[in-house]
Amino acid sequence: MIKMAQLEDIRKMYFMEDLSIREISRRTGIHRDTISKYLSLEETKPPKYKLTKERNHPVLGPYIPMIRQIIEDDKQRHRKQRHTGTKIFGILRQEGFSGGYNTVSDFLRQEYRKQKEAFLPLEFELGTYAEVDWTEAYFYLNGKETKAHIFVMKLRGSGGFYVRAYPFEKQEAFFDGHIKCFEFMKGVPYKIAYDNLKTAVKKVLQGSNREEQEQFISLRTHYLYESTFCRPARGNEKGGVENAGKEVVRRFFVPYPDVNSFEELNHYLHNECIKLLEKNSKWEAEKSALRPLPTVRFDGARYKEAKVNRYSMIQFETNRYSVPTSYVGEKVTVRATAEEIKIISKGSTIAEHFRIHGRNKDSIILDHYLELLLFKSRALGNTKVYNPQTLPPIYEQYRRCLLARNPRGNREFVKILMLHRDYHPSQVTEAIEIAMEYNVYGYDGVLNILGQTLVLSHKADPINKDKLQSIPEVIVTPPNLDKYSILMTGGDH
Repeated sequence: MIKMAQLEDIRKMYFMEDLSIREISRRTGIHRDTISKYLSLEETKPPKYKLTKERNHPVLGPYIPMIRQIIEDDKQRHRKQRHTGTKIFGILRQEGFSGGYNTVSDFLRQEYRKQKEAFLPLEFELGTYAEVDWTEAYFYLNGKETKAHIFVMKLRGSGGFYVRAYPFEKQEAFFDGHIKCFEFMKGVPYKIAYDNLKTAVKKVLQGSNREEQEQFISLRTHYLYESTFCRPARGNEKGGVENAGKEVVRRFFVPYPDVNSFEELNHYLHNECIKLLEKNSKWEAEKSALRPLPTVRFDGARYKEAKVNRYSMIQFETNRYSVPTSYVGEKVTVRATAEEIKIISKGSTIAEHFRIHGRNKDSIILDHYLELLLFKSRALGNTKVYNPQTLPPIYEQYRRCLLARNPRGNREFVKILMLHRDYHPSQVTEAIEIAMEYNVYGYDGVLNILGQTLVLSHKADPINKDKLQSIPEVIVTPPNLDKYSILMTGGDH
């Protein structure tokens, strides 16, 4: 095979200098038949070498069955744990192979090229088939770069998809993603394809068989759909949702969204999905073809038993959540969803918290400790259960003024905080502001002002004249009291 520059010289010598093929062969050292072949070409494309028969591998030949067996076994392994060319070369060397690395790598390149899989174009009936997967993207949470785990559900009939963002890929997030997607679509597909997620699959068995998680079976039973799983390391079997995940990152996370919470991020993603689906001509038709939602929402929460410690807190995972002090030492049930933590005792919810997404953090509700603070009020300024930043600034100002005037000021202040149980926080705040304005310091004074402000705010509006006209006139005949006059004279029987 000659190079393009040689072909150029040959053509110039023949067509421009009128040299014979024999003379060109003498000057270039290229055989006359080869020159004739290239001169007869209609198009002057770069010459290509055509291999008419497969090369022999005299040195590698005895080891080819071993190489092909390694490649075949690798199909059952995770793609990141398959043999590299260097690893295969090392194995062959141990078996006595005397050739070089390039011989092995050239053969592997040919083998992998032969084994490239071809795919068929697919078409799905509307409403019948969906795919679920996780992808990752980064965004700014309160100005800090943060990773979001994106749950993606794609309907293959229309190609439309919906997404939700979570701080993790735990089972409660997996279930919440299904619930939110089904409710957004107002229906359930008949079959959903999954990767071998730990939240769904306990163990991968032979072939297409799987030992599934009990909670996942419960989810599927509730919504009455079928599930199917990809073969290990064969993500292409749900390529539709993987492409949707890439589109989500490209469309919705470039540039980084800048939000203050995951709730705000999900609101943004919800609106972006709607904008995209409005352009999908098949979306509404596919939604109408879905199986109807059950009347009761699936409980996708995770439950765990916990014990309230002496600080009136329970631990869930690595974080701690407060409960009322009256439950110290008792066993309670923690109900965890992707967004909130509920603590239950004897069937009643005794505390609710937003779920903490960090590690080794505390979620403390001041109200849980107020009864204890009545008896230990001196510790109010030093305990972390009282955080002035969680209240309007006027509260801490009032507490300091109250304490300067009354040695039991902290106790009075705790009683004022208890007013939040019966009155709206804005009403208590207004009463404290008025109390400071008039130099009234104490629980009784704040309660008195609170009562006055509430009375003043409930003024009766005069009745409209038109309404008075619509009220029928009632004439009351006054009673005749003359018969009672006789009693003044002593009576006459």
